[in-house]
Amino acid sequence: MIGAIVVRYIRRHCSTVSRYTPAQPCPEGASVRPFDLLQPATVDEAVALLAQHGEDARLLGGGAMLTILLRQRLVAPRYLINVADIPGLNAISSDHNTLRLGAASTLRAIERSDTIRARCPVLAEALRSVGNIRVRNVATIGGHLAHADVHLDLPPVLCALGASVVVLGRHGDRHFSLDELFVGYYETCLAPTEMIAAVDVPTPPPGLQGVYLKYCSLSPNDWPTVGVAAFLRADGERIAEARIVVGSVSPRPLRLTEAEDLLRGERLNSGAVAEVARRYGRAADPLPDIRGSEDYKRRVTEVYVRRAVEAAATRAGLA
Repeated sequence: MIGAIVVRYIRRHCSTVSRYTPAQPCPEGASVRPFDLLQPATVDEAVALLAQHGEDARLLGGGAMLTILLRQRLVAPRYLINVADIPGLNAISSDHNTLRLGAASTLRAIERSDTIRARCPVLAEALRSVGNIRVRNVATIGGHLAHADVHLDLPPVLCALGASVVVLGRHGDRHFSLDELFVGYYETCLAPTEMIAAVDVPTPPPGLQGVYLKYCSLSPNDWPTVGVAAFLRADGERIAEARIVVGSVSPRPLRLTEAEDLLRGERLNSGAVAEVARRYGRAADPLPDIRGSEDYKRRVTEVYVRRAVEAAATRAGLA
């Protein structure tokens, strides 16, 4: 919605919008600084423009977060490179082993995809909890991840599913796991001249069942105070595999393999689940803000890890 407003504003106030639209004088009182709008026709053109303009340029997909940053003047690029209309960049495809989400795919399109619902139902469920439908109709998966905000719903789920990103730059393509992509608060490993082209999600192995639970302390549509993705796979009455990733409480999605190991090979029992939850609560390093203090968020983390593991166990037939 917000990104669409930017494009509509440009089209309303410019005589033409084609491959290049020069910066226009801002109306009196406008909060967004002028910028040139560049509209590449291919991914290669977009990468070339990034290489040409470097840190003076920002990519524009849906613009759900970028427009907020522009209006607050936290960023003031001289050039916006619109990649939303590049043919094929919003494609959702699959083969036997992998689901590929084009970087310009909107969250709503992914949520509504029959393939995603059938092969990654937890991802579809998590998408329904992101903001509201207006945001999901505009926000893109590439922008969602490139923004690297810890208070997002999808990184914990995608990390737990083993997702990776395909990154294009002037020196070719690179592949990163999401654990490698996120470096810190609002920081990724991407160079200024690189862009996310796609997100690859491995098809979950048979029997892997999971949930995504979030707690919002302000309103249901707010950023999660804590978000937990938990997946379990059963082998008879024992847990063969456990994946638990927590978002919003550390600079990067939080995964503790040593805590997961407490569950592997064991029957589900409340003591082990409680200990796993305690370890995540102790490891959490949240920022205090209007949604709660550090201690409050650690306590909520412990509660929601326990609830998520128990819910995943129910789906996996372990409870």
